[in-house]
Amino acid sequence: MKEHISSISCIKIKKNNQECVTASIDGTCIIWDLVRFMRRQMILANTLFKCVCYHPDEHQLITSGTDRKIGYWEVFDGSPIRDLEGSLSGSINGMDITADGTCFVTGGDDHLVKVWDYNEGEVTYVGVGHSGSITRLKICPNNRYIVSVSADGAILRWRYPPTE
Repeated sequence: MKEHISSISCIKIKKNNQECVTASIDGTCIIWDLVRFMRRQMILANTLFKCVCYHPDEHQLITSGTDRKIGYWEVFDGSPIRDLEGSLSGSINGMDITADGTCFVTGGDDHLVKVWDYNEGEVTYVGVGHSGSITRLKICPNNRYIVSVSADGAILRWRYPPTE
């Protein structure tokens, strides 16, 4: 299974272990059939993709990269659903989504951890604390904390914001 023409920056596997999606800095995300070892869909965008996440229902994907946008996509046919302006000053390097799919978090070159409402596409909280570009972040399974890491070597733990 080789179709990307540049490095792969992220991979996520579906719960059934029969499909995965890869994000690449070649401007493509590819949805792969892991049983037949072939491509199912390809998503093309004018960005260097840095991260991708399946929504927990696994019918949609969210992506981000150097264009500072967050893209929502249909898994079935790779069609775009919507784009959000994710950052004003740099690429988005890391992304994670809650187990129930209500919120997701992003971090990137703007040094900010942002919590987003998935359906509304609105930022609900912003965390300031990194002095370097955020490279990855993860929501703890119990939604109590967000852990982020940055290019300057910092690892920060954030209390997950309360839901209203």
